[in-house]
Amino acid sequence: PDWAIGHTVSGATSTGEAFGGVVYTYDPGTGVCVLRTEGDITNTHDVFVVNTAGCSDVRSKAPSSSPTTEALPVVDPARSQRRLEANVKAAQTSAANIGVGVTRTAQDIFDALAKTLPCQWQGTAINVMDEVTIAAPYAVCQGVPNGDLRAVERVQKVLANEKAKLGLK
Repeated sequence: PDWAIGHTVSGATSTGEAFGGVVYTYDPGTGVCVLRTEGDITNTHDVFVVNTAGCSDVRSKAPSSSPTTEALPVVDPARSQRRLEANVKAAQTSAANIGVGVTRTAQDIFDALAKTLPCQWQGTAINVMDEVTIAAPYAVCQGVPNGDLRAVERVQKVLANEKAKLGLK
């Protein structure tokens, strides 16, 4: 396939993921190609970095006219920083929802509860709404001192229903 700048290429990566776009740049030494596609927002573009080594079903079409050299697009540093911070926060939140040293069953229970109730791990125990703690073997809910007893009852019902859905006793 021809990875020349300006060519429209499409195909599949080594993992089977489809790709397509206009070649923005290509490094034959590393086999890395940067593809550019129209963005979702007017006058924006998305870029994709593709390792060409494992690509299959690659189709390349030359541009109708010779490509022109364009100035690099303007990058809004404030917007980039906001996106970075939002992505880091999302990754940290996602990581915090993964229990350390817990069984697959415990993680399944946590995931099921977290769909409807705010949960966080406290070691191997699940803290729900900062009012209820569920410790291994994740069958009984305990309220925090001076906590709301109705919260304990509610979480106990949700826990029983979610464990039933998961096929647990």
